[in-house]
Amino acid sequence: MRLSKRIYAICDAVKSGETIADVGTDHGYVPMLLIRNNVSPYAIMADISDGSLSKARQTFEQCCIETEPNQFRLGDGLECINNGEVDDIIIGGLGGLTISEILDADEAKTRSFRKLILQPRKHSGNLRHYLYTHGYDIVSETLVPEGKFVCEIFCAVPAEEPRREELYPVDDIRWKYPMTLADADIELLNKRVGWKIDSIEEEINNLNKSKRNVSAEIEQLEADRIYLRSLLDKCQENSSGMK
Repeated sequence: MRLSKRIYAICDAVKSGETIADVGTDHGYVPMLLIRNNVSPYAIMADISDGSLSKARQTFEQCCIETEPNQFRLGDGLECINNGEVDDIIIGGLGGLTISEILDADEAKTRSFRKLILQPRKHSGNLRHYLYTHGYDIVSETLVPEGKFVCEIFCAVPAEEPRREELYPVDDIRWKYPMTLADADIELLNKRVGWKIDSIEEEINNLNKSKRNVSAEIEQLEADRIYLRSLLDKCQENSSGMK
């Protein structure tokens, strides 16, 4: 069984002894590894699809891991998990908007867990904005390669304040590319940010051909480009300092 670096990186976010619920578990690879490697003493595999739960059951059977029937639960989001039933909630492979909706469906239940381990496929900026404004602190984040893509994985814990004013609008580039990513692997950050810089430069070139007044749009794009380059410079500086 060959598993991706993304799967192993999600597992690395779980501390020894922590119980987990894997929401949208699909094949159940993450909880399988956590139990097989004696990291988690207990795991819940939850999915909205009975077909996916069947695949998770098969994974556990193939690995000869004993489970109770109640560990495989059919349900939408967190609805099949009790308040505070596990330490960590894991949600990976879904879009950031969908993950935000899952967390927002029952805020009291979401805040009853010690840690959220999240891996958004897209709209990570929207998810970061949701977490901050709804009273969660991101305590760690990492970049992981998966094929031609670079995935983000971050852990969030409840803060003292259940609500906070936004630092900047949800579409601000700093939500998607926070300066905290300067601690990431320089090659992975280059890959993740480089395409965005290229996209911005192409958009600026196209706008320069426009006959309407686009000065404000170009000014914002240039500010975004400067910010992204400063992020890469900071990451390079941190990377050099670690050698």
